[in-house]
Amino acid sequence: MNRRNFLKTAGCGAMSSATMLNTIVNLGAIKGALANTHFADTQTEDYKALVCVVLSGGIDSYNLLIPRGTTVGGDNGYNDYMAMRTDLGINNVNNLLALNNPQLVGIRGKSSAYSSFGLHPMMSGMQTLFNSGKLAMMANIGTLVEPIIDANDFENGNKKIPQGIYSHSDQLMQWQTSVPQSRDAVGFGGRLADLLHATNTNQQISMNISLDGKNLFQRGNDLAEYSIRNDINANNVGIEALPSWWSSSGYMTELRNNAVDSLVSQTYANLLQKTYSATAKTSIASFEIFKEALKKVPSFTTPFPTTRLADDLKAVAKVMSVRNDLGAKRQIFLVNIGGWDMHDNLLNGLNSLLPQVSQALKAFYDLTVELGISDKVTTFTISDFARTITSNGQGSDHAWGGNMMVMGGAVNGGKIYGAFPKMDIFNNPQNVSFRGNFIPSVSTDELYAELALWYGVSPSDLCYALPNLGNFYSYSAGNYPLGLMNMSGGVSNVDRPQNCLIY
Repeated sequence: MNRRNFLKTAGCGAMSSATMLNTIVNLGAIKGALANTHFADTQTEDYKALVCVVLSGGIDSYNLLIPRGTTVGGDNGYNDYMAMRTDLGINNVNNLLALNNPQLVGIRGKSSAYSSFGLHPMMSGMQTLFNSGKLAMMANIGTLVEPIIDANDFENGNKKIPQGIYSHSDQLMQWQTSVPQSRDAVGFGGRLADLLHATNTNQQISMNISLDGKNLFQRGNDLAEYSIRNDINANNVGIEALPSWWSSSGYMTELRNNAVDSLVSQTYANLLQKTYSATAKTSIASFEIFKEALKKVPSFTTPFPTTRLADDLKAVAKVMSVRNDLGAKRQIFLVNIGGWDMHDNLLNGLNSLLPQVSQALKAFYDLTVELGISDKVTTFTISDFARTITSNGQGSDHAWGGNMMVMGGAVNGGKIYGAFPKMDIFNNPQNVSFRGNFIPSVSTDELYAELALWYGVSPSDLCYALPNLGNFYSYSAGNYPLGLMNMSGGVSNVDRPQNCLIY
């Protein structure tokens, strides 16, 4: 059963029992299926890849990006920071790694509370990339259904609030789907693959490749990820996405369980099972393609640290290096590093994990330079949420908006996008708790829309990729959500842009 036949057979029945949001998403999938041939004909042949680095557990990102001004009566950000963070603060402003004259790019009329910033002392690789214009910081970004102006706007009940704020499972799910009002959406990376997989000449290889097994970010309405291990080579290809005697993580197993849980949906589940059975067979076929391609991986000269994250990213680079043998014009990768849920021992925990992230990301960027694709690869971090500004005595607790990184040769780096909040829980309208939880100034939609346009998604398909986008942004030529990416050559503009649904 191919994509078109499946959609024709199952689409109407599925929509009759789905939520309105799922109906909209399914309609987008049908549109993508019907338009795939046209889209493939209009895309340029250049290669582009997105790499999502998941910092699972909720990183304390206000010890990642830190205000460092100390001028009395002016930018006294570091003093504000230490007054709030107390035992969690990085002692001595001179220990921060200075960001040289960062350009501050506000969002929707909001600007950062400070002008001088530094990074955690263990992030020297990221400091180098930021100061050389290859890395940007996203200030106070998080999951939003629609813009929330301030605490009054948050509390008066007039705005839709993401489900399960401060919940690990909900917030990480929402970062992966960018649909915070639903627990039943597919992933952003999966929706991109639904739209663009036809650009790849070899349809037996998934656009989405995971170093973290099955995940929501890469799950689309039509495509699933191909999961590999970080020791992949021509003799060790791996098919991690399929169920086996040692694992129940495959999609067939998941569909079996879902069908047992809901006998009412048995017919629909059987149709899905046939579709994913075809996916499984495709995965087996892709094994041989991968095996032959990996024989051509070149020897890398870029040194890499010996950490799991570094090994994962090096495996990503291996796959990228044989992209032509895989017939790949577009790829999406996902890697994960956990351990960020630091309710205690926070300072030591960050001192352990942050250098792993910095060193691995810097090595990966350098390797993309070696491969000649640094401007074709954009890497970004996501996490469950930020953490409270104030201390619980040993660490910090679950919060909301935080700070993330975007890296690559096409990134307009050396800039901080968004609105870094005033580090004052008593005189800050963005704060919604006595512990210091900030309403995000930038939505995941705005970041993802920028990445999608750079990646090759037509403006007419943005609403399928990001159903809530109309609450934050409306496309027009030359008008981009953030200005984060270098859109040299313009963006794909197959059809007239649609007006996204506003909830």
